[in-house]
Amino acid sequence: MRTPRRPATAGATWSTTWRTTLAAALAVSCAPAARPATTPTPTTPAPATPSATSAPRTSSAAPAALSADEARLRDAVRARYDDAVALLARAVDIPSGTHNLAGVRRVGDLFGEELRRLGFDVRWASLPDSLRRAGHLVAERRGTRGPRMLLIGHLDTVFEGENQGWVRTDTTARGAGSSDMKGGDVAMILALRALHETGQLEGMSITVVMTGDEELPGRPLSIARAALIDAAKRSDVALAFEGGSATRVAIGRRGASTWTLNVRARQGHSSGIFSAGAGYGATYEGVRILDEWRRAMAGERGLTFNVGLVAGGERVQLDSTGNSATASGKDNIIPPTFVASGDLRFLRDAQRDSARARMRAVLARALPGATAELTFEDGYPAMAVTPANERLLAVFDGTSRALGYPAVESTAPESRGAGDVSFVAPYVPGIDGLGVDGRGSHSPQESVSLPSLRMAAERAAVFMARLARGWTRQ
Repeated sequence: MRTPRRPATAGATWSTTWRTTLAAALAVSCAPAARPATTPTPTTPAPATPSATSAPRTSSAAPAALSADEARLRDAVRARYDDAVALLARAVDIPSGTHNLAGVRRVGDLFGEELRRLGFDVRWASLPDSLRRAGHLVAERRGTRGPRMLLIGHLDTVFEGENQGWVRTDTTARGAGSSDMKGGDVAMILALRALHETGQLEGMSITVVMTGDEELPGRPLSIARAALIDAAKRSDVALAFEGGSATRVAIGRRGASTWTLNVRARQGHSSGIFSAGAGYGATYEGVRILDEWRRAMAGERGLTFNVGLVAGGERVQLDSTGNSATASGKDNIIPPTFVASGDLRFLRDAQRDSARARMRAVLARALPGATAELTFEDGYPAMAVTPANERLLAVFDGTSRALGYPAVESTAPESRGAGDVSFVAPYVPGIDGLGVDGRGSHSPQESVSLPSLRMAAERAAVFMARLARGWTRQ
């Protein structure tokens, strides 16, 4: 997943604070305490004022105490914690970089067997060979009790290979995918196992989709994400298990798309540049366009426009990936070619469309002798903050506090990168960040805090149980 894992504070300080918070929360939640035998069925909080960009709030009301059934879920998670750590170790020891199709499939088989034991119908959603991707794990349990839930994970990792296997040191473990996101997948499975072993999974309608190419999706996305989108259309809520923390989840994410700019101009001797006959050349026109985009769009909340590659000269050639360019030219030649590419990130699809219109308008004011072509490619849609997403946050926050963990609020949408949950946002309300906490995501130093696996599973199990009893679409 391409997303920062920390709030905008110093990483080391935040990590130390989080671990202190989690340790205290675990101590409290593990302490013996008298609990009521039953509690009223949780009620769904009233929807908040619609907002696509405002910072979501958490409820200040006291959380509903754990019911006897919910306490059984908590205890079932704790009883299976060691088994879950062992499962995570097995998964991490399977190399599964996005392009390792056999490795991704092996992780899918491992998790698929776990879900099959819980009564899920499991299948593998293959993709066309042209996409060069392994496919996706899809597992379903049909029922009529509560909302139809879609649980989202992924099987692939950024890194794999030597020194990327499982290494445990006390309560921390290192390895590719340990936190992003095999740890989240295992937390999901542990929560489902607790529901199953306490008899509370019976009657629930749940679809699990673990994609095999989240870190580098196949193209076109309409095919690569067809199974996920199809599952979303048959669901009422989506719960995604990307990396989380004790105090933060995501109910909004920015969307992302890419753009490519090609400029052509008359080639000539440099002595004539800026003249009516020779014009300004491709490079000046390309730089003008980029700078006018910056002036027009820099500083708008949630909107970022990045230039990732630039090349200009007599000849420019891109490689097959479009991520590398070679250029040649001479000091005394007016360059006829300029190429630039980058990304555009946005809070709402309307903001994306507005930015694209402004970018196109700049091309109409071309310097003499130059013409430009601008193309866009859609990537991840925006996951806007909605009242329904805020309701999910309120239920999850109450769940966390009832278990003795900290209150939970949402990260600002602009602080999160793109994720698979974005693809389902147009169809169902969703919440992300329900997975484990870790460090070094997308690096060879990736690690996971093992106590966060138990916390994530406890919260997910009780959260799903409360949704099954009290969630209604509005």
